[in-house]
Amino acid sequence: MAELLTDAVAMTHKLERRLDVTGGWCEATADIDINADPVATVGIAGALLLRKARIHTVAVLRANETSNLHSLAVQMRSVLECAGQVVFLYQNLIIAPDLLMSRENAIAAVGNRLNADFYQALRSRTRGQISGEKLREMAIDAQTAAAASVGAATPKQQKAWSLNQVDKTATLEKGHEWYSYLSDHFTHGKLADWKGLSWRGGVISIDMVEDEFTFLGLMSYLVDQVALMNSAAALCPVAGDANDQWDRWIEPTLVQLRHVRDSSKKLVDAARIAATGQPDGSTRTD
Repeated sequence: MAELLTDAVAMTHKLERRLDVTGGWCEATADIDINADPVATVGIAGALLLRKARIHTVAVLRANETSNLHSLAVQMRSVLECAGQVVFLYQNLIIAPDLLMSRENAIAAVGNRLNADFYQALRSRTRGQISGEKLREMAIDAQTAAAASVGAATPKQQKAWSLNQVDKTATLEKGHEWYSYLSDHFTHGKLADWKGLSWRGGVISIDMVEDEFTFLGLMSYLVDQVALMNSAAALCPVAGDANDQWDRWIEPTLVQLRHVRDSSKKLVDAARIAATGQPDGSTRTD
């Protein structure tokens, strides 16, 4: 499973470099005329999320090597946050318009998410020095100006301004459940059982089979989400490769996603049979 994740994060690195962010937001935007090329900001945002995901995924691999389950779980949470945001961003800006919803609604969904993220982040960091009303006004002004710059209609008034970290994983299958599970059991959550089994947050090894399955389960879910994130990021248009974007980026990431899912399932099934003797996980009675 670690080999699958290593290959997946290598693809993440390639996609990050494709979107050409080498020195962070400030350096990346220095040579870009955002007014002339507003799509460039979408690529920059995606690249920075990919970078953060890659750094934390490498940390997951190191934690796996040292059998540090708690470190693995904490780093995994951050990867899921990034993966969920990348999938949300490109699903709404590239897949959804005119297919899942109208272009206006898709753009509004992204704008509302960015507003809420801005509001939550600034409200937390300023610790009340800037009122919530002022922060909302700043976000609305920025969104209105952005819409006007591309000839879009003024966005509708936003109703929801809250955005918790767990909300960022909503676009991942069972993302909310997994993020909550990791939070509750591995980050001093209310359900952590420090003296219990590893999958419940225990720090004392009680059952080696349980321990191995815990690592296997977490890594299996994570590699699937990293591969999914990569396939979404490959959809981002980049000037100069429009003619071969499918062959060079989209198809390879989809091939990797299918390979990850097939291989992961085989590994989990094989481990289940080895541990229980039965394909369905039940224990033999003979």
